[in-house]
Amino acid sequence: MKNVMVRAWEIAKAAVTRFGGKVKEYFAQALAMAWRETKAPVKRSVEFELKADTRKYRTWLAQITGPCQTYKMKRQFLNHDRNDEFGYKVFILENGVYEYNNGRRGFFQVDNGEIRDIEQSQVLVNVI
Repeated sequence: MKNVMVRAWEIAKAAVTRFGGKVKEYFAQALAMAWRETKAPVKRSVEFELKADTRKYRTWLAQITGPCQTYKMKRQFLNHDRNDEFGYKVFILENGVYEYNNGRRGFFQVDNGEIRDIEQSQVLVNVI
């Protein structure tokens, strides 16, 4: 409860500096915003890096979205969000199951900001 009130005062004071007026004019709306922030589920994303493309192979990352009759798994291929200073492709990922190729193929699952490797046999069990 104390954290909500402290956050509400922070929001109200920020509104005063931005828009002018008095803190008490903004406090009711700031309190509602602070409650929404505390009740909202925390979505933690994670960064995943893959080596840059080479002459022998192209690196890629795909999210597994479900089963497919033709290819066993439906994939949604993702574009990298940025390159780091060493040329690695950096992806920002939410919860889900992913497949990657960077010279070798593999699967992993992102769950609340944690990455754990999984086997191909576990992939469709986790997606469905």
